[in-house]
Parts: sequence; C-alpha cells; structure tokens
Amino acid sequence: MLLTVLIAGPFPAVQSRALAGAVAAPNAPQPALHDVRFGMNETASANVGDAADRAGVNWSRVTFWWSQLQKSGPSDFDLFATEHDVHINSEVERGRELVGLVLNTPGWASADGSPNGVPKNLFLPWDHPDNHWGRFMRRLAEHYRGRVDSWVIWNEVDIQHGQWRTWNGSDEEYVQLLKVAYRALKAGNPAATVVPYGAAWWYDRGGKLTRLLDLLAADPEARASNYFFDAANLHLYSRADDIPNVVAWYRGQLAARGMRKPIWIAEMNAIPYDDPIWPASKANFRATLDEQASYLVQAFATYLGLGVTRVSVNRAMDGSDFEAGGEPFGLLRNDGSTRPAYTALQVVTRHFAGAREAAYFPTDASGLTRVVLTRDGERVTVVWTMRPRPLQLVLEAVAPKAQRVTKYGQTETLDARDGVYELELAPATANSNEHDPTDFVVGGDPIILIERLPPD
Repeated sequence: MLLTVLIAGPFPAVQSRALAGAVAAPNAPQPALHDVRFGMNETASANVGDAADRAGVNWSRVTFWWSQLQKSGPSDFDLFATEHDVHINSEVERGRELVGLVLNTPGWASADGSPNGVPKNLFLPWDHPDNHWGRFMRRLAEHYRGRVDSWVIWNEVDIQHGQWRTWNGSDEEYVQLLKVAYRALKAGNPAATVVPYGAAWWYDRGGKLTRLLDLLAADPEARASNYFFDAANLHLYSRADDIPNVVAWYRGQLAARGMRKPIWIAEMNAIPYDDPIWPASKANFRATLDEQASYLVQAFATYLGLGVTRVSVNRAMDGSDFEAGGEPFGLLRNDGSTRPAYTALQVVTRHFAGAREAAYFPTDASGLTRVVLTRDGERVTVVWTMRPRPLQLVLEAVAPKAQRVTKYGQTETLDARDGVYELELAPATANSNEHDPTDFVVGGDPIILIERLPPD
C-alpha cells in the first residue's frame, strides 16, 4: 500500500539550531567548505590521507597506546612518538584536525600488571613525579601541542566483560584518571580540549555514565575546573531512529547536574553483513552494504539536526582488528577498495557541509523522518521512511526547481508543480533484529532535495 503525506511549513521541529559558520578551505578536493563536524577515524594510522581528502572529512581520531609509547618507562616516549609523527604531520598539513584517544596502561605503570589496569600512584597530586599518568599526559600534550589539541581519555569504559573491556578500575578510579588527565593536559597545552571515553550507551543504557556524572557533580573541586571535561562523548551504531533519544538522554543527564557540554559522536556506523570478504548472518542489527550507505546519510543528517558538534565514522579502513577476526568497520577495505558507504560520505560532506541552521523532525506515524538544513543560499531537505512500505511525499516548495540527489550522488532536476514537489520514498528493509522482524534499524533510501532560496 502506498501512503501519501503532505508536508507544508512552517514546521514544528523538535530541534532547530543555529550552527557555527564554516570556514572556506583553499584547494580542498571535497567538499567546497571546511567543516570540522564531519570526521572519519584512524586516517593517520591507516595512512589513507588522499581517500580522506576525497571523502571531505576534516577531523579524525588517532589512537595513542600508552603501553607502546612507554614500554619500559618514561624514557621510551620520544623514539616511539617520532615514528608516528610522520603520519600525524601529514594529516595536519592536509588541514585535518586530529583527536587523540589515549588508553592501555604499560605493565611497569599498571597496578595489576594488565593493559586495562589502573595506573600506579594515580591518587598522588597530578604533578607529583611518581604520578606516572599525570607525567605522561603532560608530556603528550606538550609534544603534540598545535598538532593534536583534543584528547579522549580511555575507550568504552562501560563495557565490563569480554574482549572489548578496556578498564579494570572502579568508577572512582576512572574519575581520578579523568581529573589527572584534565589538569596535566591543560598544563601542557592550555588550549587542550579534554573529552571522557566514548560511551557505548547500549551496553548498560547509560548506567555507568550516570554514576560517573554523579561522582563528578559531587566532587568539590569539579565546578571550578569545568567538571574536568570539555565535551561529552557517545558511540552509537546501527539505529538511526534511536539517535535523538540517546542524545536527548545525555543532554538531560548533564543538565540535571548543572553541566552544559557540547556532544561529540566519536564513533558511528552500521556493520555490513553481505560484504564478499566477510559474509555474515542478517542479525545483530547489521545492515547490507546498501543499507550502510543509507545509514550514514540518515545519521549525519540527524546529528546535524540535533546540534551535535562533531561526528565521526568508525573507521577509515578495516585495519588489523579485522585481520584478527573483527568486523569490517572500514569505509575502505584493507586492499584500498571502497565500500558504497564511502560514496555516501562524499555525498554527505558535499551537500551538508557549511549548514548554518538545522532542524530535526522525528519519525511520525507514517514513518517519515525529516531533517532540514540551511546553507548559504540553499535549503537542503533530507527525507526517508522507517516503515517497510513506500511513502508518497508532497513537499511544499520554496523554489521553482530543485535538485534531487541520491545517497550515491546521482542528481535529477525537479520542477515544482502547483508549489510542491512529489517524491516517493523507498521502504525500509533493514529488519536485522533477529528477535523482532518488524523492527527496522535503518530507514529506506534517503532523498536529498536541494533548493535555492529566494533572496531576502
């Protein structure tokens, strides 16, 4: 059955935000605007700078393994850092902002001897000579000042079991880890941005994150030090429709404790199950390669509509984790070939970068989800349906002509008829929740409609 929906303004958006203006970047191959909201992780370590440039991403996360930088003690630092600097310098020269992720305690500094262990002497003053973590973080900040000015402290601490566990300490010990890092990084680089671990929210539905925020709010030293962090951080995968709920939840938790922080999404993606190099079952909220491309468009549009400060796809290339039996997270395979989602990211950065206003309209009873972006002289409307049936959409026009763009960049000129555009949205197909076949985790093919705004 084909359902028809009429959309006419003005629109009561759940979120409508004015966004910071973008700065022009000369000689950037893609897109025309330099916009640091769009990222792709591990471009430096994978050495895929050209592909990242073509994708139009302007920030990237790079991992700093403490256990590798200081294998035997503090004197090991310079040699290992120098080995990495050639890739970091290349990224900086390309104009890409780098965010350092620091984790993995070296054995000599670990209280339990493991890479997930609490650093020894962590509760000494941050600048005490025997506070190994504090000394390391200050040195890291000083060495990379001007090249890496943002730092994420550990990774997915909320995962307490299995191979992805990274932290053996208590909640109180993580808060101390963050406090020491904050003070040491600011001492080494007063312009540093300090960000807590990316919360894998679905593992405990924010339980650990809530406890950590409570501890920070109760700390008598926290208010004077911006609660020891400058931005909040989430890792969200697969479910485009859940994004607004989780972002709103985090904002609410911060507001309830008197904290006001920008939101970062340092990891997002949908994992394909039909790649020839990694065939898997249609389960565990995975997607097809085509649905993965849809997800990237839907997720970036939603995050912009919600006013999220930075969003990064995890990751640039499958990498060594995949070779060791992990999932194919990369937009590029290890042989350099691209997945369809890479093309979708190019479309996103070309047509979404530079948005100065954004409005998100939540999924309605018909399944329609909509984001409206305003760029210089353009209205960009992104629409898709979360239902398993096609949807006929009648959209009020602001210009006599529009460009209809697919997630892969195919473009068609449309003429408005009687002041409207008629679009047909393809049905959602990503019902990969093995417990509920009526649950669609990614919407159908998105349509991007671009109209030139009339002059004021």
